[in-house]
Amino acid sequence: MKKTFTINISGSVFHIDDDAFEKLQKYLQLLNRHFGTAIEGQEILQDIEARIAELFIEKTGNKVEVVTNEMVDEVIARMGKPEDFMEPEEEASAKTQAEGAFQDSEQKTRRRLYRDGESRVIGGVCSGLGAYFNIDMVILRVIFVVLFFLGVGASFLIYIILWIVVPKAKTTAQRLEMRGKEATVSNIEKSIKEEVTEIGDSYNRFRNSASYEKGVTRMDRFGDVVGSVLRVVVRVVVLLFGAALLIGGIVTLIMFVTSLAVGHSFLQGGPWNFGWDSNINMANIINHFVSPGAYTTSMIAISILVGIPILILLFIGTKLLFRYKTNNKLIGLGTFAVWLLALITLIVVGVSQAENFSKQTSQTVTQNVECNQCKTLYLEMNDDLYESLIEDHISLDRMKIAEVNGKEKLLGHPRFTIEQSSTGEFLLQIKKRARGSNTDDAQTNVEQIDYNFTQKDSTLLLDPYYFLKENAKWRQQEVSMILKVPEGKSVFMNEKMKSIIYDIENVNNMWDGDMVGKKWIMTANGLALNDSIQ
Repeated sequence: MKKTFTINISGSVFHIDDDAFEKLQKYLQLLNRHFGTAIEGQEILQDIEARIAELFIEKTGNKVEVVTNEMVDEVIARMGKPEDFMEPEEEASAKTQAEGAFQDSEQKTRRRLYRDGESRVIGGVCSGLGAYFNIDMVILRVIFVVLFFLGVGASFLIYIILWIVVPKAKTTAQRLEMRGKEATVSNIEKSIKEEVTEIGDSYNRFRNSASYEKGVTRMDRFGDVVGSVLRVVVRVVVLLFGAALLIGGIVTLIMFVTSLAVGHSFLQGGPWNFGWDSNINMANIINHFVSPGAYTTSMIAISILVGIPILILLFIGTKLLFRYKTNNKLIGLGTFAVWLLALITLIVVGVSQAENFSKQTSQTVTQNVECNQCKTLYLEMNDDLYESLIEDHISLDRMKIAEVNGKEKLLGHPRFTIEQSSTGEFLLQIKKRARGSNTDDAQTNVEQIDYNFTQKDSTLLLDPYYFLKENAKWRQQEVSMILKVPEGKSVFMNEKMKSIIYDIENVNNMWDGDMVGKKWIMTANGLALNDSIQ
């Protein structure tokens, strides 16, 4: 009982016994050793394997049948034995005999009709017929064309039918069969080498032809013309770009110098203005928020940060326009160092100013409100004397800026709410908050807050604003007030109180703005509306 193997040859699967497999393997190894180093060797080997697969399919009838040793011998005999295609000198006589035998077998090989895709004009029908009948394909093409123009429609129909029915010669073995040659190893090798040689000769003829030389010359001229045009276009674009940089740099420099010359207009003349009134001196306003000297240092740093890029624009613009050479790297490095130093300075100043808000502290003062004999405490606000002087576009956490006698003054609305008193007396609790670089600094900033109120009989008069004392810096100062109302006592808020009341809880769940103009009584559950109180 012989061992069998399953092999794949050119995409087809065969079952082969042990002896046949060994013989076929040696044969293929000889072929690979002979053709493997050639340039077209892989293509030759692929076509040989495809032809071997076709012969095995013929032998097995395309059924599940084991390929035997005898089948391999027959295939090798048809394809050619190793001495038929090997070229050592000691086998020259064997090769001569094999060529004679090959010539005899070549004459007996039956031609097969294929469409020749290598020499086709349309479908390769005429070239295939020419190879099959050994007639010049040009003659057949002329016959088909003449019959077509003579009105013989059958010629066109016949061509279409042949195009559909006749298979195309795809492999080298099929192209050999089309010419009546046996698809042996030698013939496959010869056919592929002829194709490669023909392609190489055609390419060499094309390279050496006059038309190729003319084409190369024209391409060179065309490339020179295109290169010249592109150089001109690039030069024009560079000049326009340089002119734009120069004009833009000059305009920007003039605007920048003018802004610096008029002082604070640099801050309010640009897109960062946000609609602020141009009559407000921005330099003086900024001094309310930053430490002494920080504004001047920042302005110098900003001037360098903005001015150096403007000068670079002017330099690049003039260099592109006038094409002068500069090799002094020391100036460039020095300029970059100055710009970098200005950037670091601005960052350091910014960080130092941010530290002024790192700590927060508060101060709470509680005062008695004399209203023991009265049942209702009336809450009113003093007249707003600064309403027309306030710049409405500037607001920082309820703080505003007003221009008083030519000076900017920081003021802000306090917050006012009402809670239940636990002592049975009216109490006014005033809480002031501020930030600083440390606790002591924050406490100092709290003491810069100035807020006043007065009492007249049963009426408590509250100022609409708290103020920062002269030369005080803004450090997020705030003022909040809590009026402690004893149970059973009432309060009444006039319309002006709307601007300062904040989140007053009441059992009626009424919005702060709707609580004015009404009397409210403090109950055990909280502040309640009481329309019966007169």
